[in-house]
Amino acid sequence: MQVSIEYCTQWDYEPRALSLRDELSNKFGINSELIESAGGVFEVKLNNNLIFSKKQLGRFPEEGEIENFIQGIEEVT
Repeated sequence: MQVSIEYCTQWDYEPRALSLRDELSNKFGINSELIESAGGVFEVKLNNNLIFSKKQLGRFPEEGEIENFIQGIEEVT
């Protein structure tokens, strides 16, 4: 499973990206790729498929939202 977290450096979203990376590592053993970006971006991709976009939803992921999504994927496969 490949996860990438693209985050805006202009708005200092790095702490959120690092926190999510650490949560995914601790819970699933996933080493997420961090991608610096701009323009208020905070997007999470799983196997190159967009699973969360702050730009589309107008918010950051809620506590456990990404982890629950990934857990649901694991249960199906």
